[in-house]
This record gives sequence, structure tokens and C-alpha cells, in this order.
Amino acid sequence: MEKPFADLHVHSYYSDGSMSPEEIVDAAVENNVGLLAIADHNALEGSVLAKDLCHANGIHHIHAVEIDTLDKDGFQHILAYGFDITNSLFTDFIKHMRFLLDETSVKLIEIMQSDYSALSLNDFFEYSYDKRLGGWKGLHYLLEKGISSTLKEGIKFYSEYGITFNQGGFSTIAAAAYRIKAAGGYSVLSHPGELIDTSDINLFKEEMKRIISFGIDGIECYYPNNSEAVTQACLEVCDEYDLLITAGSDCHGTFIKNRVGEMDIPINRLKLKDLLK
Repeated sequence: MEKPFADLHVHSYYSDGSMSPEEIVDAAVENNVGLLAIADHNALEGSVLAKDLCHANGIHHIHAVEIDTLDKDGFQHILAYGFDITNSLFTDFIKHMRFLLDETSVKLIEIMQSDYSALSLNDFFEYSYDKRLGGWKGLHYLLEKGISSTLKEGIKFYSEYGITFNQGGFSTIAAAAYRIKAAGGYSVLSHPGELIDTSDINLFKEEMKRIISFGIDGIECYYPNNSEAVTQACLEVCDEYDLLITAGSDCHGTFIKNRVGEMDIPINRLKLKDLLK
């Protein structure tokens, strides 16, 4: 029987999820997901490995990655879909973005070691952790050293010590969108309700329009934390500008516990243009 649901935003342990590509595909089969994309943060390995696994299980697959980008004084996440995975200019760009993301933890430990005798930059460089636990290296290091009591508690130290995205040298939205398009792909604004103020829905829509003016091709309209009003606003902007409509669980395994296919969104509710060709 055809698997009816779509999930185009899942994280594997190649970024900050806890699941292997094999486990993600198994979960997709169990949850009747017939269209899947692993969209790791600035990493392509999980998506590459998922392709054959999906095909072997009767699941449509789209190459994907989630890119950190600068916007105003903060950041936005941009999802890239359907790009040429052999395009070296694009894959080198993604590797560089991953280096910059990982370097934020290096900068954090370098500053914090002055305040915490348990921390050492040299020790951090040598440190390794079990990626099946989710999260990222900096969080695990702070937890192991007793600086934080839970994995997620460590996130607060980045802002407390001023390690912000606008200091990281990340790409702008427009530059990321250009590179995605040059590699034959589509750019999609990821979970706008998470990073844009939604208290005034009209202003929320205007802010999405500002962002898509940078060359964005679509919006992740269906997302677990969305209110009905947020989802409807996303759909209206997509309809007005003929944009892609996508859905994603943002599943991170045990790190963020949404399941693969969380919202049971039918594939035919999306607008994917030629992404399924």
C-alpha cells in the first residue's frame, strides 16, 4: 500500500539528532511516511545515505540540508532541497558552514575556561562523545564536566557568553539561496513560526515576505509547534507568491522527541513543483 505521509525535515546523528539514517527510514516505514528528507544542520552525510535506504523501502527521497544563515541581528534556518549532490561548489559551501557552526563551541569553551577550572580548550579538542545521544559536542562536554545538569541546559551558555550567530561568519539568506539555486535546488524558509514573532499575524506575514524577497522558493508551512493561525498565514503567503509548501517534523530522535512523520501530513497537501521528478 502507498505510504501517504510526508516528512521533509528530519535530523540524523550526522548533525544533532540521535538516530542513524537506517533508524530514520525504519521509523518512516512504521509511520507510513512515503516521502522523506533528512535535513541535517550543515551536513550531507545522512541525506546521502538515506537515498538507497528509502528506495529499498518504497519511500520517495529528496536530498536535503538545513543551512544556518544570518538575518538582521539574528539568524534564520534555510532548508535546501533537490540540489545536485555532486556539485562540489555547493558541497564545499556546506562543509564550510558546518565548520563555522562547530567553531561556535570552540569559541565558547575558550572563553569559559577562564571561569571554570574543569574546562580546557586543549581537552575539548581531544574530547569525543556518543553521537547517538543527540545534541552536539559542546553540550556534551559541558554536561560531562558538570557545568550543566542536562544536555539542553548547556545551550544557555552560548548566549550568556555572547557566542551569537552574527559573530559566526555564516552566509546571508540571499547568498545561501543563490548557492542552492546554482546547484539546481530549491530554498525553503524553515519553521518561520519558531524564529519570527507571531504575536501579530499580519506582521508575521510581512516578515516572511521580506525574507522570501531574498530569493527563497518556499515555506515550511506544516510544523509541529505551529498554531492554526501560523500555518494558515504560511499557506496564504505561499499561495500569493506561488511558493513551495513543505512539511517537517524536525525530529531529532531523543534530543527533540517529535516522531518521524509527526503530523501525518499527506503528500498531496504539499506543493513541490518538480522536486519529485
